[in-house]
Amino acid sequence: MELSQDAAAAAPRIRGAKYPGFDGLRAIAAISVAVTHSTFISGFNIRNNTIGPYTARMDIGVAVFFVISGFLLYRPFVLARLRAVNSPEAVPYFQRRLLRIFPAFWLVFTVVLVCPWFHGLSWNRPSFSGLVAHYTLTHIYFHQHVLGPVQQSWTLATELAFYVFLPLYAFGIRRVGRSARAQLTSELSGLAVLYMISVAFRIWAFYGPPQSFNGQYNTWLPARIDLFALGMLLAVGSAWLQATERAEPAFVRSVLFPWYCWAIALASFWYLSVGFGLNDPSHRGPTPNLSHPQQMWLQFFWGVTGIFLVAPAVFGPQDQGLIRRFLANRVMQWVGLVSYGIYLWHEAVIDWYLRLTKPVAFHSSVLRMTAFMVVFTVLFSAISYYVVERPVLRLKDRDIRSWFRSSPAGRTGR
Repeated sequence: MELSQDAAAAAPRIRGAKYPGFDGLRAIAAISVAVTHSTFISGFNIRNNTIGPYTARMDIGVAVFFVISGFLLYRPFVLARLRAVNSPEAVPYFQRRLLRIFPAFWLVFTVVLVCPWFHGLSWNRPSFSGLVAHYTLTHIYFHQHVLGPVQQSWTLATELAFYVFLPLYAFGIRRVGRSARAQLTSELSGLAVLYMISVAFRIWAFYGPPQSFNGQYNTWLPARIDLFALGMLLAVGSAWLQATERAEPAFVRSVLFPWYCWAIALASFWYLSVGFGLNDPSHRGPTPNLSHPQQMWLQFFWGVTGIFLVAPAVFGPQDQGLIRRFLANRVMQWVGLVSYGIYLWHEAVIDWYLRLTKPVAFHSSVLRMTAFMVVFTVLFSAISYYVVERPVLRLKDRDIRSWFRSSPAGRTGR
């Protein structure tokens, strides 16, 4: 469908919104996930009762990634709806998403498969069906393949499911309500429903299927849609202010707003680390065995931490304040640029370190392991970004349909 004149004029503005702090947020998220894995595998999380409870919960970076995705991907859809213009087209949307997630993952997954350096000490090559499932990021739907050579790739499969779900959700919610207030009400109500679906799904996963399947179902989108919905909530608020040309509230423009947000995020992170029994060493080891209420509270505070960490990068003057300047400084921007590679490579590098040192299980030097991981993960991430990711991402704004129209078969009508 061709865009109307108004839609064509609006589309560049929808896609052109810039948020300079988001690369810094990606850097924080990727580094936190990498550090929680090095401190976990080294045994530091169990050995150290002062810092260990906090490093054990630095997988909060996953929630931050999900909140960021919910915001950035949903904002163009909701802004188009509030402006009464056409939503982003499906083909370019999926083209950009698939180019973003697959090529770098395929590189890392293939290298881990063929290079003995990166084979974990208990590494097993997946079966043919397992390889297909992993290469297509559908492995979380098969009980025997949920985890594999790139263990953190379960989150990519969850992201991929969100990519598919989001346009369908946006299409459905667009049909509800016509007036501006009815549109806002339907948006907020829809997000509340998504959040409740996530809670209900996790409760079902706890008590419905066999307990051994609980971990698998927790990787599925319904179990994590609450985190994406929080990012979508930020998108609705941001798009509503822009579409209605309303000024941001005074407290949002305040120089203290980022500090309030991050203070709440830090308080939430502190509580999810040491509250409701999670500071016990038995909950920081290889088999944390959290109770069902603990798992529910943990994810709730994941969401609280994630949304308040991200909020200052969405609202308020983005060129003001120490926190925003920190997120937008050159080092954080560059680390954020290669953050996807950091997220993909770091466990393989840790496995390489373990093969080199062959330590007693969970008794490695956390400083040596983390230093080794940081140096080589950043190196591999930079190489994969400049050699693979950046060249591929140059194609994201090219119309893939024109490739077929310009092919010999397209020109001859075959």
